[in-house]
Amino acid sequence: MKKFIFSLFAIFLISSQSIFAAGYLATYSMKVSNPAAYVEALDELMSTDWGKSFAGDVSLHQYAFNGYDDATHVVVLNYENSESLGAGTESFTDPVFLSFFAKTASMAEPVEQTLNMKLISVYNENPEEDQVYTIYRMQVKDAAGYAKEYTKLTKAQVDAGNIDGSYGLRQLVAGDTRYYTHYAYTSAGSVAEAMASAETLYSSDSFAKFSDKVSDNRRVMNISILTNVTNYPAN
Repeated sequence: MKKFIFSLFAIFLISSQSIFAAGYLATYSMKVSNPAAYVEALDELMSTDWGKSFAGDVSLHQYAFNGYDDATHVVVLNYENSESLGAGTESFTDPVFLSFFAKTASMAEPVEQTLNMKLISVYNENPEEDQVYTIYRMQVKDAAGYAKEYTKLTKAQVDAGNIDGSYGLRQLVAGDTRYYTHYAYTSAGSVAEAMASAETLYSSDSFAKFSDKVSDNRRVMNISILTNVTNYPAN
């Protein structure tokens, strides 16, 4: 039976006065000219003592469909809390990491760096269901109100058997807030599975109700699809 780890902070704990986080995601989007060489260099980095002791999970994804900027890939650093975020960020001054950065500078042009707070996280323990991610970047006025409706929608989709992978809601806390303030995501085992799920979602009554409820609160800015390249779980 599928097992989920559920963290819901947004509905009850998010307000303009008080924000609580269930961890952070740092994302580093890049335009990579030589993906094979970049992955080889990243493998080398993560096999060092620096990589083995890194404070968070590290993932590399490739944009299958972007439309947002020139980025072709994104490195995602998954931190459990602010302490691991601080330790991971501080480790970027280590000579081992600086050597990797210098080695890959000619093949990886930085595009965007963001820090996102985890508001809602539902993780599938089967990594085969986390191979393709659909990212919905949006401007949200009332985060708690949106999270309430988002939770209703995802519960209805899970009950209908239309979400097999992971899903969640994130809030931008560092980066260019002129473009988006939040993003939601779902994962699937393949692009075909992701599209089949999207077709079912968009034609469902629960999505129609959700769209009506959030129409004045949310503006979708971009929908991207990412494919998983490689992962390095924290030790």
